[in-house]
Amino acid sequence: MLAAAAVILLLLKVFWLNGYAAPFRGLYDLGLLVEAILASVAASYVFYLIVVHIKEQSDRDVLRPYVEKHSIRVVGDCIAQLQGISKASGVELDLTKLSEARVLDALSAIPPYSQAPLLISAQPMQHANWFQYFAHFEQRSKGSIRKLLDQLRFLEASFVANIADIDDCTHFSLVAFMQARPVGNPDLSAWAKPFYEYCVLCRRLDERNVQQGFKSALA
Repeated sequence: MLAAAAVILLLLKVFWLNGYAAPFRGLYDLGLLVEAILASVAASYVFYLIVVHIKEQSDRDVLRPYVEKHSIRVVGDCIAQLQGISKASGVELDLTKLSEARVLDALSAIPPYSQAPLLISAQPMQHANWFQYFAHFEQRSKGSIRKLLDQLRFLEASFVANIADIDDCTHFSLVAFMQARPVGNPDLSAWAKPFYEYCVLCRRLDERNVQQGFKSALA
């Protein structure tokens, strides 16, 4: 807008105001200064478009598959957990139509230290408990989020805000606590609300991915 205004004012000055004689010398000199300023504003915008903007757009296009891959992985980790919980609880969980009540029903059917669908040792064969299961996906997701944030200058602010919300979500914050000390809860119902909120953030990210022309993790 500033560049457009500068060009319009410059043309107005050159093709109209310059047709009138300056009533005194100082006004003529001021007119030359104004012309120089307006021309420099327009020239700097052209320079930005050619030297800076085109390169940034080119870099963004090159990085697009990389951003798409890791963004889909973040949502995919959430979907994988929903599938694991569904299998263990017998309560079907679908990210597209997930409700907090449904998550509560599913997690209420799972003891915290029961066997989760994740093998953490082959010799001897040992499965993770559910706290270890959540920690595994938290670390995977945070790894993808870190890789995305490393490309911060090429990402839109709203996209950064979305993945930052996932990175800082209460569910992830509770994972370390859940592993650090034994709990006496008979089931995982106490963690239903933060896990549901995490899922909502991942669903929002998937919707945004589709809007940006990325593939949906749900496809």
